[in-house]
Amino acid sequence: MPILTIASSKGGVGKTVVAEILVAQLAADGCRIAVLDADPNRALSGWLADVYEGPPPVEVIAEADETRVALAMPALSATADSLIIDTAGFASLAASVAMTGADAVLVPVLPGRADLVEAERTVQRAESLARAARREVPVRVVANRVRRGTSLSKHALSQAEDLRLPRLTTALSDLVGHGEIGFTGRLPGSSLALEEIAALVAELRQLGWIPEALVRAIV
Repeated sequence: MPILTIASSKGGVGKTVVAEILVAQLAADGCRIAVLDADPNRALSGWLADVYEGPPPVEVIAEADETRVALAMPALSATADSLIIDTAGFASLAASVAMTGADAVLVPVLPGRADLVEAERTVQRAESLARAARREVPVRVVANRVRRGTSLSKHALSQAEDLRLPRLTTALSDLVGHGEIGFTGRLPGSSLALEEIAALVAELRQLGWIPEALVRAIV
């Protein structure tokens, strides 16, 4: 089943928040989700243990050792509709393994030149690892914490185009609703945050990176 690795060699860009969003939405869609938390901080596995309410339960392994990550990936993906991997906010061997063995890599990036440069490095690293493994591993950047309508965000997105970063059309705004998932364990109610999550999931499904919903949404 699809393995989606969320990676960035820069910390604080929202990798775990994006992972929480995808886990919560896919689980709500009836998909069997497995999680591999390859970040030594173990924020995602801690969220699943202490905050996430489900249902259904999510199988999770917290492991930052690159050898054990390599062993855990096929084992987890064999029994799930989707495996979500969160990685450390720095260049690590475990993150390299997670990107090399993934079916796709998603790179969150904040508006700002330093963040864009680091995202470019992560994209190049993922592409280089895929070439070395003689595999096709698509990579996309997702803009996160965007303040819509501001000159900073417009300039940052323009720079992303200049750097020719492969970017998702969907961007996540700097909204309370996205961050609340980390504290409530639940998707936000009817709001712009929920609309953006739906757009993100729809785009990833169009790319074939995550499974289709298995249950009908309750209106």
